[in-house]
Amino acid sequence: MDLQAVVIVMPVFVLIATGYFLQQKKRFSPQTLKEFSFFIYWFTTPATLLRGILSADISVLQNASFFAAVCLPYFVTLTVVWITRSKETNDRFAVLMFCATRGNNFFVGLPVVSLAMGQRGVEAGTLILALSLVVMQLLTIGGGQLALYGTVSRKTIKNTAVQLLKNPPFIACVLGLFLVLVGLNRLPSWVNATMAVLSDMSTGMALIVLGGGMCLQNIFKTVISVWKIALFKLVVHPVVTYAVFIGFGLPRDMVQAGVLLASMPVAVNAAIIVQEMGMDSSYCSMGIAVTTFFSLFTLPLLIQLLGLA
Repeated sequence: MDLQAVVIVMPVFVLIATGYFLQQKKRFSPQTLKEFSFFIYWFTTPATLLRGILSADISVLQNASFFAAVCLPYFVTLTVVWITRSKETNDRFAVLMFCATRGNNFFVGLPVVSLAMGQRGVEAGTLILALSLVVMQLLTIGGGQLALYGTVSRKTIKNTAVQLLKNPPFIACVLGLFLVLVGLNRLPSWVNATMAVLSDMSTGMALIVLGGGMCLQNIFKTVISVWKIALFKLVVHPVVTYAVFIGFGLPRDMVQAGVLLASMPVAVNAAIIVQEMGMDSSYCSMGIAVTTFFSLFTLPLLIQLLGLA
């Protein structure tokens, strides 16, 4: 492995380790982490998304196949999960369907893309997230419910839509795309400067909070139970994303940013949603811990393979 690839993600390791250390030393209380998470979710992440979309090269949106390209990897990966089912119980298979493509894009994804690619990566990544966020939500929640109950209810679709309308990153994506499409992507300088400050805060805070929430007890024993979640989230989904993006002829920046986002560990809020849907939340929590831990090793390799080191 090229040392440069390790150097690129070294700040990720250091900041996550810092958060974990502070949590172990009782310098971060659960309430502190909750409040930081609220600030990141409601302020710094939306600012990063909005600023990235407004400054991105939107010529790619003129390609009618772009939307299909950024959404298709979710469908393909979940189809592979479905047809390769073995002996999992319904509640665990539902968790696998839910977690296989649902990455920690806001707390880890955009920070890593920013470190590896700079602003060009953030711009590409925000466009990908803006167009695929709704599809990802519907497929992961719908796929999980289909695996658990054998059907997808109208109530689930309605609840997903309502939650999206309350979702700050989603609102930022919709607002950014609207402003771009109507030609209002040049904001007043003071607004842009404010968003830049908030955006710059996002990377460090998000990674420290992620580390503060990690639980690494018996991590290697846990791998035996959740290896499928790790395999699909850290290997299969990135490979599928790369193949689809290359097949659709997307620009190099889009391919690199898209594959990096696809390789993120399972989103930290997945366990809460899984519990509300009646799935195995402890299994999901183990999957979050394992994919987060092993992504620290898979990301440098992926950065090298993508030619970013």
